[in-house]
Amino acid sequence: MRGTGHFLAASAFACLLIAGTNGITQPEEVSAIKYVRDRLSPRSINWATAMESWSCPTDPSSSQGECDVCSNNWSGNWEHVHCRGREGPYGEGSFGVRDGFITTIHITDVNLDGPVPREFCALTSLRELDLDGAQQTGPFPRWLGEPWPPGSDTQCLPNLQELDLSYNRLSGPLPKNIANKTSLQEIKIEGNFLTGSIPEEIAEMPNLWRLRLQNNRFSGKIPQSFSKMGGVLNELWLDGNNFEGDLSALGPTRLAYALVHNNPGLCGMIPASVRFAHGFNPAGTRLGQPC
Repeated sequence: MRGTGHFLAASAFACLLIAGTNGITQPEEVSAIKYVRDRLSPRSINWATAMESWSCPTDPSSSQGECDVCSNNWSGNWEHVHCRGREGPYGEGSFGVRDGFITTIHITDVNLDGPVPREFCALTSLRELDLDGAQQTGPFPRWLGEPWPPGSDTQCLPNLQELDLSYNRLSGPLPKNIANKTSLQEIKIEGNFLTGSIPEEIAEMPNLWRLRLQNNRFSGKIPQSFSKMGGVLNELWLDGNNFEGDLSALGPTRLAYALVHNNPGLCGMIPASVRFAHGFNPAGTRLGQPC
């Protein structure tokens, strides 16, 4: 019994050390989110407004410390910042796990301007980065597939599973180094001004099940490498672009959703994986006609 008591006491002390002076939120997480706030809020009134609640002390009724960003609930004390746990389900349907790690930045449908900020790389436990419905400009963020800090062995946002930059004003190509982000399960970049072809390397992403590229200015053929995504890719949204050629690369896939309409250059036979998927509509294409 004495040994058990010592073990419990040691465990309780370890929990106190982990919680630190910032309550349930891990101290390194508090430092990281403050860094993001201090770098981004001076950008413009739009960023400052979005981060208006990012201050301490936090509400004592939902805090376990003076600056408890995560709070007693997954939704957190700071607007747009959630702590759903580093393990288990993620996304809006998850109530999360109270482990004190910031896992979600969800700043949507506000007028965030300028390029997508690299400062978010400081949030190493982030699983979701949702900045959709804004006015962000410039290229797709190449830094997502690069080390952070620069020159280190650690990749920016190594645990990122969902990236949503849809309905912004991004332009230019989708960089091939996005394939370095092997943790990604969802890429949602519809409703931008992105151009160029789909990088072949995307087919090497082992967990990517949702790819939404619709309503951009993409062109070229569907990469033949997509034939290797049969056991992973579940949703592919290509409508409203300038893709061309046939869809043979999608034959081995098992798509639940496949949207390809309004691509005048698409032609040829329609694989069963596309024809019987939800959302399939050949309007605005030459699918079913010889290429």
